[in-house]
Amino acid sequence: MSRPRVYDEPRIATAIRLPVSLRDELQAAATERDVSVNFLVTRAVSEYLRRLPPTGELLGGGDGVAGGSVGDAGLPASSRPAGHR
Repeated sequence: MSRPRVYDEPRIATAIRLPVSLRDELQAAATERDVSVNFLVTRAVSEYLRRLPPTGELLGGGDGVAGGSVGDAGLPASSRPAGHR
């Protein structure tokens, strides 16, 4: 029997669309670490939001457009998709 889950706040269910390859990579990472995909996604989103620069700051897109590429904000180049480094 597993221990009861205790959360700091209520939880909701949500759906997202991922490329199959990313879903497979996520599932493999969760399996290797003996944690759930939900655990990894929750941690990843939380970390991403913590690193996200404040609104209005250049996000490192390098194109001179305010806002840059939100999808890569706060991620090291090695974590960004190919072509976004």
